[in-house]
Amino acid sequence: MRNPTLTLTHPEVTREGLLAFARKTPGAAIGIKVAALLLVLEGQRPKWIIDILGLTRQSLNNWMHNVNERGVAALKALPRSGRPTQLNEKIQRALESDLERSPLEFGLNRVRWDGPTLAVHMKRQFGIKLKVRQAQMWMHRLGYRLKHGSYLQACSEDATRFSRALKKTQKSGTEGDGGV
Repeated sequence: MRNPTLTLTHPEVTREGLLAFARKTPGAAIGIKVAALLLVLEGQRPKWIIDILGLTRQSLNNWMHNVNERGVAALKALPRSGRPTQLNEKIQRALESDLERSPLEFGLNRVRWDGPTLAVHMKRQFGIKLKVRQAQMWMHRLGYRLKHGSYLQACSEDATRFSRALKKTQKSGTEGDGGV
């Protein structure tokens, strides 16, 4: 029988929620690695460990091989190459909010967002210089998909309304043309 004082009752505290939190939190990844290896030392089955911690079998194998070769220092993340992103969480949230509005509201001469428009917007609003491809990649990350040369929010009401309006204004077939 479980001790009732040790029960998690908050609706946000789920296995998936905790694992997602650990993925977002800097330094939490090393804690998961240490926990997995402690469970291996305790004699737990690898299948159970990967299921409970949401890992892949290959990740656990890689950690074990690296630790066997280099010791616990192998658990530390190696420095990543490349320039770190300038779009911190605050800027990403502001960008998401901006993308829900029309570029016209920001003084840009476009009806819908596209890579070049977003690159100009980022420079004006945040002082961040992005290349067009980087701007497209950020739009994709934020849930926007390329539709006919510009981006629409994947599940936005505006996209649905726009699509319906477009269907209403298109001529249907060649009726009444008389054909030659």
